[in-house]
Amino acid sequence: MRRCLIIIFLSITILLLAVYITGEIYRSLDYREKFIERRGTLTESGERFIVESEEHILFEITLESSTGIKTNGLLKVPAGDGTLHPAFLILGGLRTGRKTLDYISGTKGIVMLALDYPYEGKTGRMSASEFLRSVPVIRASVLDTAPAAMTAVDYLLERDDVDPGRIIVIGGSLGAFFVPAHAAIDDRPAAAVMIYGAGDIQSMLRLSSEVPRLLSRPASWLGAVLLSPIEPLKYVGDISPRPLLMISGIQDPRIPARCSRLLHDAANEPKTVEWLDTGHVSI
Repeated sequence: MRRCLIIIFLSITILLLAVYITGEIYRSLDYREKFIERRGTLTESGERFIVESEEHILFEITLESSTGIKTNGLLKVPAGDGTLHPAFLILGGLRTGRKTLDYISGTKGIVMLALDYPYEGKTGRMSASEFLRSVPVIRASVLDTAPAAMTAVDYLLERDDVDPGRIIVIGGSLGAFFVPAHAAIDDRPAAAVMIYGAGDIQSMLRLSSEVPRLLSRPASWLGAVLLSPIEPLKYVGDISPRPLLMISGIQDPRIPARCSRLLHDAANEPKTVEWLDTGHVSI
């Protein structure tokens, strides 16, 4: 019996060590080439008119790339005056997506495209079993979001009302974590903005998680492994020499200030850092 227990213990230890080593190797990978391969080219785009006001026209859009990535979103364009306009490509919160446009005002003269994430799964709280079953879908979405954003830039550049030299990619909340990966491989956006972003995903998850303390370290490590292809610290330095604006909340309970500062420090000039006396605002 004692020998069996020792064998079981050693087997579990070896298995856990193998999982940890594999996870750490995966976390260290730079996914730029895979994002570029996954991007493909814009093959289909559709627009469905929704409403028109004195200042803007609103459309629902659908985009599809040659690699099969399908993306939906809302497009708000200035009422036609025949001129070129700056464009904002917006990645908001997971449950916000295209609805981000509902919270943004004072945008006269700006083309705005707010994307939904290429994710089809539960967005609320998940049980452990639900999370494990969703891992393949979550991973696919993580790998497809930066390529989807590049396809959206393709679409904006095809429009005759967008100034190709004034496209800005903006990420807020969850979207801020995708901006560095996108902007590091796509040099067409003229500038980037991250609102409530952070670096070191593992520390962020551990420090802000509501998981019991005993489980917080392994849970945050697993989360960091899953999200490692977009770890902002890998890519944020390569947004330079384009301007980068980073906005963080002093009272943000979801994004620890330490993790925001790591992101700020890893970015290269020209960069602007603004701290607001707010909590977390999911756009």
